[in-house]
Amino acid sequence: MANSVLYTKEQVLRIVEEAFRKMDETPALQQEPLNLDNDMPQKTSPENTKVTLTVAEAAEVVGISKPKMYELVRAGKFRIVKIGKKILISRQSLMDWLKKGDSYGKETC
Repeated sequence: MANSVLYTKEQVLRIVEEAFRKMDETPALQQEPLNLDNDMPQKTSPENTKVTLTVAEAAEVVGISKPKMYELVRAGKFRIVKIGKKILISRQSLMDWLKKGDSYGKETC
């Protein structure tokens, strides 16, 4: 039987933030165009970090499987953008969801 490790909320946030930092430090395989039709880069925010994540990237960052991440997307746990069949998850929405726990997007009494 595998050993189970329970993490505190603060430990999970620290791990996720470290994962985001590592993703940001990883050099891109291909240089993306800085500007297309507008003044802001298409794939990155002003801080040179991606504003959205694919389902696979978000699952890797959180440390869960892609099917579980798709389940969370279908449950409306965070903001998404659909482009054709591609689903992009708002990075900020994902971080907000992690900070607030499972209550994100639900009204509390």
